[in-house]
Amino acid sequence: MKKFTSLTLGSALILAAADASAQTHNGMETTIVTATRTEQSIADSLAPVTVFERADIERIQPVDLQELLSRAVGVTFVRNGGRGANTSLFLRGNQSNHTLVLIDGVRIGSATLGSPSLTNLPPELIERVEIVRGSRSSLYGSEAIGGVINIITRKYHDTDGVKPLLQLGIGTQGSSKVLAAVSGGNKQSQFNLSALQENTDGVDNTEGKSGVHGDKDGFEQTAYNLTLSHKINERASLFALYQTSSSESDYDNNCYGTGFVKYSCSPYSNSEVSVANVRGEFQLLQNWLLTLSAGESKDQSQIDFHYIEPGAIGVSGDNFDTTRNIYSVQNDWLLGKNHVLTLGYERLLDEVNSNLNYGEDSRANKAVFAQWQANFGIVDLTIGGRNDDNEQFGTYDTGNASIGIQVAEPVKIIATYGEGFNAPTFNDLYYPFYGVASLEPETSENRELELRVDQGWGAWSISYFNNDVDKLIQYNPATFGPDQIKGAELKGLELSASTSVYNWNIDANATLLDATDTSTGKDLRRRASEQFNLDADRQWQHWGASASVRFVGKRYEDTANKDELGSYTLVDTAVSYRFNEQVKVNLALKNIFDREYVTARSFSLGDYQSIGREAMLSITYTPK
Repeated sequence: MKKFTSLTLGSALILAAADASAQTHNGMETTIVTATRTEQSIADSLAPVTVFERADIERIQPVDLQELLSRAVGVTFVRNGGRGANTSLFLRGNQSNHTLVLIDGVRIGSATLGSPSLTNLPPELIERVEIVRGSRSSLYGSEAIGGVINIITRKYHDTDGVKPLLQLGIGTQGSSKVLAAVSGGNKQSQFNLSALQENTDGVDNTEGKSGVHGDKDGFEQTAYNLTLSHKINERASLFALYQTSSSESDYDNNCYGTGFVKYSCSPYSNSEVSVANVRGEFQLLQNWLLTLSAGESKDQSQIDFHYIEPGAIGVSGDNFDTTRNIYSVQNDWLLGKNHVLTLGYERLLDEVNSNLNYGEDSRANKAVFAQWQANFGIVDLTIGGRNDDNEQFGTYDTGNASIGIQVAEPVKIIATYGEGFNAPTFNDLYYPFYGVASLEPETSENRELELRVDQGWGAWSISYFNNDVDKLIQYNPATFGPDQIKGAELKGLELSASTSVYNWNIDANATLLDATDTSTGKDLRRRASEQFNLDADRQWQHWGASASVRFVGKRYEDTANKDELGSYTLVDTAVSYRFNEQVKVNLALKNIFDREYVTARSFSLGDYQSIGREAMLSITYTPK
């Protein structure tokens, strides 16, 4: 077992013990929907949740969604180079395809990879993000072993008029961004239409310089977001969403043709990610809410080449088009004042279209789920279960139970047990010369205990989790294919604290993780045993300022634990000035000490390179 150092833990506890005269900076009650599929305050939630509001996004000024999510407790990333490069998210050390990602409640992601393209979800089009840690398969089914991330798109909140917005940004590495948006509505109907164009020359993604690999790998993206809402009457409302993002990303790789002969090439990926959804909410009775939803998400990618070595034989770009259609019916009954009963049905259809020959090109899943939430004074209880009928793998039952006890006015103790399952991806099963058709679904049992304290000077929490995953599927760089190991144990501590000191809002979190292969006792690949975040911000008059420190500990690139990736610390800062109600200027500096670090290695081209120091200057104009 790893021996956790005391530095990270001590830093979080010091913040938790900050000046008792300080006041918490979040005076408004935050509500969430992801943890239970029903609206509840974050204070009442029994799940460990992190929420980023629009105000947080504007304060942090993240370059991309990955940077924003990395501020949350338990979240780490692996990126294969600069902006636009392939990115993997690990939540509590779980596999990258063990975290379900939603857009406005709609499941997204590639059916071949099993995870979404986070690069194609720009923060400029996001209203808020809810991150729920721990298994949620009892509500959402496959892919939710590690947790759920729900990305809520930009909305219009006023009840009258039209508001345009224009934002222009320019930065280092030849970066530029243009955001144009218009919102409007009245008491019955609201809309938001946003368009984003961004470009960057990028960095060289790998350290390999031979042939054409020493060039910069650029990235460009165009994204649109449209949301509509209409209140039919006091008992019925309709909501619609359409979001699409298309991008072109250069990357470094060797090309292999007929007979597995290697050729020099300069590849790039054309990608498009889109999601559409229509949802209706109907208050059939005073205590009965019916929600109907129909959605579709698409993940399309095409490999092409700026250059291929003359004489190359059999080298071609592959295409992968996946579609996910999902339909759901959910009933929520309020039973008295202290009980909520939820019953629902969900159908998911995954389809794959590629020039490669997959053994199967579609898979359907039908599910029913139920949940009971109850309050008995100082005791809160949530119990739920789900039955998934997977066309390929049969029936899987998952359950979840949480109990919270308010042992004192500011102190709550929460215990949770949750089960999960995850179906293998189409790539793991069928990708030519890679997939293993005999792979079985992964299953998990997660247990956690949390102490949550909310006092006048701020709030802090500490939680212990232990997630046992059976039949874990992971990539083995030694065999260039997926391994299905007997299991893995993911256990650790999470600490978080928030307070306000001399008008500075301070948030800190730390994760201490032990993620091991239960058969060998070796660490799972690319899991850091320690990580720590510290954020501080302040507003005064027309000025705003923020700073953050992120530490990520050592981890291993290989399953044998012989190739170590070093720890690193990143420091970011941002400043803003509002001239008036219409004009605001922001300056964001990322990795201000230009720290070089490595999160992954390429098989043949060396280390994937870090982005280095970045700066982005933007001006936002919001006419009256």
